[in-house]
Amino acid sequence: MLRECRKKQERNLLNKIILLTAVLLSLSGCGRPGELNPDDYIKLGQYKGLSVDRASYEVTEEELAEELDMLANAYAEPDGTVPELTDDFIKDISGGQYEDMAAYTVALEDEMRSEYDEFYELQYYEDLWNMAVDNATVIRDFPPEYLQKKTERSIISARKYAQSLDMTFEDFVSEKMGLTVEEFNTQAIEYANVAAKESMVLAAIAKAENITVSDEDIQKAIKEYVDLGAFESEEAFRQEGDERMEELKEYILTSKVQDFLVEYADRGTDLVKGN
Repeated sequence: MLRECRKKQERNLLNKIILLTAVLLSLSGCGRPGELNPDDYIKLGQYKGLSVDRASYEVTEEELAEELDMLANAYAEPDGTVPELTDDFIKDISGGQYEDMAAYTVALEDEMRSEYDEFYELQYYEDLWNMAVDNATVIRDFPPEYLQKKTERSIISARKYAQSLDMTFEDFVSEKMGLTVEEFNTQAIEYANVAAKESMVLAAIAKAENITVSDEDIQKAIKEYVDLGAFESEEAFRQEGDERMEELKEYILTSKVQDFLVEYADRGTDLVKGN
């Protein structure tokens, strides 16, 4: 209740960043092993023991003051009188959860920080992945039909995402991505080569490190989908067809490869060679 007045501009910006990250990951079409032999198209560079800055979020005094101002304004009287943020006030509106303003302020800072922790952790994974992709070299042009498939899949994935948000595709690309449909389609075409390279890097690392997707992995992921309310039941998910299952396998494989990159990054460059 006390955080309902979270500053809308910052929340909207963070939501947009997270949304675009999720969309770009889904559009990349990372890795359908077996479509192409990655060894024919990609030469891997360094992907173990990578080092990137791990960002963290620190609450500034200005941000904290803005949060407290919004809290006070949320409880303003009909005549516009804004209450003073006293110990009694915070104890009253929190139902005794906080004994004084000092306790509430500490909890508020922790909550603000935690809101960004997940994003920064995702960013760390993404930065390592991007470095692994950048370090790889394309040694052969991708087949035109393969690139066309990547383009089509990008557009289809975006349309599905828009539908999941109960939005028209036009409104989705306009409101969430700041693009026209024509601009999005153009970017999808341009992004096809990026998506193709990412697919091959994913497949190549998975092949080199014997990273696979097991039945147990699939079952666990489906259960998580159901628990999150994305599907009514596991059976409902499986009824989506082979395409949905392939997308799930790709997502799992991507997650496992990125976990591998993070594990070696966290263990340090001294373990790059050998096991």
